[in-house]
Amino acid sequence: MHVHLPSSLEPTSLAAFAIELRDLPIADEYIFDFGKTRRFPPFSMLFLASVLRSFRSARPDARRGAINHEKHGYAAHFGFFQSFGLDHGNSPGDAAGSDRYIPISEYSVAEIEREASDNFLETGDVIERKSTELAEILTQQEAGVLQDTLTYSIREIIRNVVEHSESDRVYLCAQYWPQYEQVEVGIVDNGIGIHAALTRNPAHEELTEDEALELALMPGISGNPFAGKGHNVWNNSGYGLYMTSRICRNGGSFLICSGGHGIDLTNENGKLTFQTDFQGTAIRLFINTKNMKNLSERLAEFAAQGREAARFLDGANDSLASKASQMLRRDFQIE
Repeated sequence: MHVHLPSSLEPTSLAAFAIELRDLPIADEYIFDFGKTRRFPPFSMLFLASVLRSFRSARPDARRGAINHEKHGYAAHFGFFQSFGLDHGNSPGDAAGSDRYIPISEYSVAEIEREASDNFLETGDVIERKSTELAEILTQQEAGVLQDTLTYSIREIIRNVVEHSESDRVYLCAQYWPQYEQVEVGIVDNGIGIHAALTRNPAHEELTEDEALELALMPGISGNPFAGKGHNVWNNSGYGLYMTSRICRNGGSFLICSGGHGIDLTNENGKLTFQTDFQGTAIRLFINTKNMKNLSERLAEFAAQGREAARFLDGANDSLASKASQMLRRDFQIE
């Protein structure tokens, strides 16, 4: 059976393709046609690779082949094909991140936790360091508003994966286009998904899958019933997705997929919901750099607005967001 990739690799097209793959008839062999040369954005590579890995796991006895994959040198360089098992191009992480891009990279959650333990650090400290390094590759800078924004956003999403997803790995891919004043970051995990994570909290256990995804973007919402308790700067507070989505919507967009549902948020078009079939959680951060403002001031503003909104949400933490979710790391460094 021949399977043609959609002509558009935009997230919503790939979301529909994931459903198409799930519903394909059983066959002895599937030949994937990657079609004509086209643009493979960072998030699209991560999302599609994860969907193809899931398809392979769901139908382990079927033979799989590919045609026209050799036409996509950019994707091959980034490690796209190797990341779902096709022996073509670089393996994930082989291409050195430079020239304002990060190829498909895999991070072991166990190794992040082990590094923290071995060095007497909090897991959040290790994630902060890795996020700073990734932001420096993209911006080619060690400081500045864009550097701050990317470090903060990448850190908060990876923290969510490590703290809530039960995933063994985090996949990341990103690129910065200075000439277009745009940055795209994709982060994907293979964990339990938003619904399973959020409904562990008794306050949210009755939520449907689509309700859970919508609520997860609200301030103070967490699968941890003790969110907001304690004084550790890395304390879970349920504000990470909310704060990051607010940052991205300032001229850009924030997209999240988990289970059978997806949401794309922009200031221009509001909220777009769509159907998909995704095991784990996939997030796309799309930032318009020309609308950047001082991040410390924006975070304080968003945190205050979020705390007020959380007062009207059942089961939300309406106390303060954690220091890590409110502030840049350097703002609460202990001298």
